Amino acid sequence: MSSHSNIRHQILIPLTLTFLVLLCCFLLALFAIRNDGISNTLNREHGESIAVFKALLVSKTELMSAEANTIINDPKLKQAMRRKDRTALYSEAHPYLRKLSKSKITHLYFHDPTGKNFLRVHQPDQHSDHINRSSLNQALETGTPSHGLELGPFGTLTLRLVIPWKSQAELLGYIELGTDVNDILTDLSVINNIDYLLVIDKALLGKNTAPIGYSWVNRHLNWDQFPDKLIVSKSLDQIPPVLQHRLTSRDPNQLQDRSWNTAHLGSKHFAFKAFPFKESSGREIGNFILLYDMTLQARQFQHFIVLAVLGSSVLCLILFAFTWRILGQINQTIETTQQKLSEEIRKTSEANNLLEAEIGERQKAEEALVYLNTSLEDRIRDRTRHLETATVELEQRRSELDRAHLELQSRQAMILHQDKMASIGLLAAGVAHDINNPIGFVTNNLEELQIYLSRLQTFIEVQQKELQATASPESLQTLHKKWDELGIDYIFEDFGTLIAESLEGAGRVGDIVKNLRSFSRVDDQEYKQADINECLESAIRITHHELRHKAVVHRKFGVIPTLHCQAQQLNQVFMNLLVNAAHALDKRGEITVSTWSDTKNISISIADTGCGIPEELQQRIFEPFFTTKETNKGTGLGLSIVADIIQQHHGTISVQSHQGQGTTFIITLPIKAGVDDV
Repeated sequence: MSSHSNIRHQILIPLTLTFLVLLCCFLLALFAIRNDGISNTLNREHGESIAVFKALLVSKTELMSAEANTIINDPKLKQAMRRKDRTALYSEAHPYLRKLSKSKITHLYFHDPTGKNFLRVHQPDQHSDHINRSSLNQALETGTPSHGLELGPFGTLTLRLVIPWKSQAELLGYIELGTDVNDILTDLSVINNIDYLLVIDKALLGKNTAPIGYSWVNRHLNWDQFPDKLIVSKSLDQIPPVLQHRLTSRDPNQLQDRSWNTAHLGSKHFAFKAFPFKESSGREIGNFILLYDMTLQARQFQHFIVLAVLGSSVLCLILFAFTWRILGQINQTIETTQQKLSEEIRKTSEANNLLEAEIGERQKAEEALVYLNTSLEDRIRDRTRHLETATVELEQRRSELDRAHLELQSRQAMILHQDKMASIGLLAAGVAHDINNPIGFVTNNLEELQIYLSRLQTFIEVQQKELQATASPESLQTLHKKWDELGIDYIFEDFGTLIAESLEGAGRVGDIVKNLRSFSRVDDQEYKQADINECLESAIRITHHELRHKAVVHRKFGVIPTLHCQAQQLNQVFMNLLVNAAHALDKRGEITVSTWSDTKNISISIADTGCGIPEELQQRIFEPFFTTKETNKGTGLGLSIVADIIQQHHGTISVQSHQGQGTTFIITLPIKAGVDDV
């Protein structure tokens, strides 16, 4: 009985400990997997929230721009501003403010050409002060519309848009519109189903001015809630105690954790993280704290853990009972075996004599076993060679599958990119069409005006000859004096110059529209003859906005034949290479575009004087998703798509680069590629 109990203890105790260790490891692994999953989900949600917030800012800016254009074109407002009549300007602008309030646009300013405030429509008693804000300063410096998210002197965080107000060539002043960022954050909370806190550093605010500023937008601030921080916008009525403790602390590291933290508020579980919040000028003014309600996920995980532990415990009890019974049977078998073993020992002594007789036969058997062993080793070597051959073939097939998968990814990315380019082309074609008609009207009217001016000059010349013949000297002297005072000669001379310059400007706009429509044609998918020099020139003009501040473009176009190709796809190749060349320039440099041909091929070279590509990376730059740019500044698809397009045209592309000395891409396209092959 003692032996029976010992066997059970010796086996069941280690077995139970092993099960407990495995259960603990299982639970720890579940917690680690859950935390990783939650962290990835929260990071993805954060990225989506930031994208939605930026989109809301752009949408609100576009709304304010549309409303501002309506105000700018009001003739009564122009007349009142030109007369500097503040009362009339307020009377005409106040209905616009009521209309803007329905769209949650709460600020409307009129500034004079020097930037001095002329009228606050939302606060008409405050005016004639100089406002120092980056958006207004930028509009004053550049003469173009400017917008940005800014912290005002009264502590209000406002999205502002400043637009120069011009009447013909006269600058009447500037119009500024603003909307409280709290409305945008409320929309963000509803769209993404998140909660948030916007905390501003008290050192940037005034204790007396901040409550006044927020009273204008019907919000109350609790200035004394935290020592050095002020909550200016939030979506929660109550703040979780853990987060409240961090806000109370003066340690700046309390809100700078890189990982997500947890907080509890009643029966709710939140995950939160603080991010620096900056104005459009780049100045950090506080923290934006995102909170995600994780209550449902926490409860579901707790239920799963309870079920897993209960199931494991029940399984352990069943296994324990089963093992207990089996071990009892084993112990009885051991006792029976021991009795039989004693009997066998007795019989063994009797069998020794028989074994001696069998030794001779055993030696023969051993010799046969050696022979069989040798034969078995030969068979094992043969099987090993077959297995190694099969392993090599399997590895080759796996490599082929990897290459096919990589090519499939590249093709899929190219198709998606082409669909996006087609959508952008439709939009560009529509814009070009809308611009083309007004430009046609302007050009025709200017040409008619030029004809009328010529006729008027002819009439005045005839009139002067008649007056010289018929008028008295006194009248002629008076007319000549008036003619010189009014500068009629200068007017006629300048009139013709103005019309010529206007026609030239209209022609340049027409050329831009023509290039844009040509580049964005979505029906230009068939192969046909195209001039590569013209394609390059079109790509240079399209990317002029990217190149003009970074590089001087040198054209070395040779005399080359036309090429049977898809011109739109080659335009995309040239544009990608030109933009990449501009991005490679740390300072203003040079980009040289060259073409030449021989009897079989047309060659295109695009060279820059930029930073160059390291030699160890040059073999990988045409791989899909490979990029040398910083994170979030490139997809790694540009050169991969370029290589695919060149390959579809039966051409080749190569790169020559030395680090610090620039990069040259050389494209070679066959002149007589088979149409069927293409």
